Formats: sequence, C-alpha cells, structure tokens
Amino acid sequence: MSKVKFDPITPSIGAYVRVDLDDVLDDGVPERILEALSEYNVLVFPEINMSDETYIALNAAMGDVQELYDVAKDEHLGSEQGVYRISLDKDDKTQIEFVKGNDWWHMDGIIYDTPGKSTMLKCESPPSEGGDTGFASLYAAWEALPEERKEQLKKLEVVHCMKAVASRLYDAPTEEDYARWDSIWPDTFRPLVWQQSGGRVSMLIGSTADRITGMSDDEGRAILDELYDWATQDRFTYRHKWKKGDLVMFNNPGLLHRSYPYDKDAGRVMHRLTLEGTEKIRAAA
Repeated sequence: MSKVKFDPITPSIGAYVRVDLDDVLDDGVPERILEALSEYNVLVFPEINMSDETYIALNAAMGDVQELYDVAKDEHLGSEQGVYRISLDKDDKTQIEFVKGNDWWHMDGIIYDTPGKSTMLKCESPPSEGGDTGFASLYAAWEALPEERKEQLKKLEVVHCMKAVASRLYDAPTEEDYARWDSIWPDTFRPLVWQQSGGRVSMLIGSTADRITGMSDDEGRAILDELYDWATQDRFTYRHKWKKGDLVMFNNPGLLHRSYPYDKDAGRVMHRLTLEGTEKIRAAA
C-alpha cells in the first residue's frame, strides 16, 4: 500500500495529501509528492504539525532550497537555512511591506530568470480572524482563454518591479520610498506569456506587474487588470483557511497566490521555504 495518497479539492486546483508524518521522508515519498505537485498545483497537508527540522529536510529531499532575499533575512533561527518567518510583528519597514504586499495576487520570484519551483507554507499560529491564503491556477486560466486572445498576448512584454505592489500600501509614497524599492527590485522585463517545458503555459501577471512595454500606461494597465481579474475567478481558485500545523506547498510557476488581510493582533505566523526553480522563463512561440 502506498504511504501517500492525494484527494482532489476542486476540479481545477488542489489536493489533500494523506501521509503520516513519520513517513514523509521515506524512500520515494518526497518524489511522489513532487510529482503530485505538478498535477494538482496546490498540496495541502492538513494539521500535519511538522517540525522545522523535518520541514527543511523534506524541502531538501525534493531539490535545493532557494536562499532568501537579503532584505527578507531576519533573526529567526531558521533564516540561515532558508526559512522565512511571515508575521506582522516585524520591526523592519521593508519586511513589513513584504508581508503586507502579499495581500494582492502575485507570483513569487519573478525577479529571477528561474523563479522558485515551489513555495511551502507551514502554519505555526493560525490567525484568529482573516489571513486565509488564496491560490489561482494560471494554467487553467490560460487554457480557458480564446485562441485569438492567446495569440495577441504572446506578443506582449511586461515590466515587473517592487514599486508596483509596495506603492499600494501608501496614499502618498515618498521619493525615498521609490528609491528604496528600486534598489531592492528594479524594473525587470518579462514576456507576459511563459512557455514551460512539456507544453504548459503560464502568464507573468499579478500585483508586481507595472506596465506593458510599447503601450500607454492606461492601455497596458487595462490589459493587466483584465488578466488579473480573469485568472482569479472562483473557477480557477482555491482558498485555504489555516489551522495550526497545516502545511501547504504550491507549484509557483503555474500560480498566483495571495494572503487575505488580517491584523497584527490576529497572531498569524507562518514559516516559509522555497524550493529552487528549474524552469527558466522564456517567451511562448
């Protein structure tokens, strides 16, 4: 009998992982989990209550751990091993912006030529109110587009940057804010349509998308907003309500994700790990 099983959550996205904690590192289990990740795009391990030590070992069994951004490193004991503590109780302004910026749909690691393969989130303390995490399948959203629209989108280039999302946090960002954001993540030019190995197609959109090259701001913004709304329809999404000990991993190149707003007093604490990517960004043919 297999030590791990998967129960689909919705027709388009997600599966619950049924595995005993003592078995997650056994021969063949991490490999099977990684295969299922490509199939279901979001894997939920309900209340598995995994230690950071096992968490790091599981990630390492599936590939290399992606190093944290310098600005994301903190005093958390797991930081040197790639564990990022997501919480609103931080003192650093930039780290608070990183956490709050997650409240809009986005893809991790677009700054890299090869974004992370998978982000893993482990619930240390569930929020008393709010703080759910949403996932939207870009693969499913792309497939549902009309063929004529797909061909139009394949020709476009989009600019991603930190200021596109961080500026949403303030009524009147300062020149110093813009300079700080540009020093962390300046304008990065990407094809809007990402052709992946095996024929899968994703879209590089979301809250970090600032504009489309060669278009007026209004024209480009209209297209980006249209695709943002299209990809995050209910039929393409799964919304996870956290319980203590839950672990969720998601197939980053094929998804947008977001946190739903919550207050600092809600007590929400997550530990995040990222599996280094293997899929380089390239434009669709």
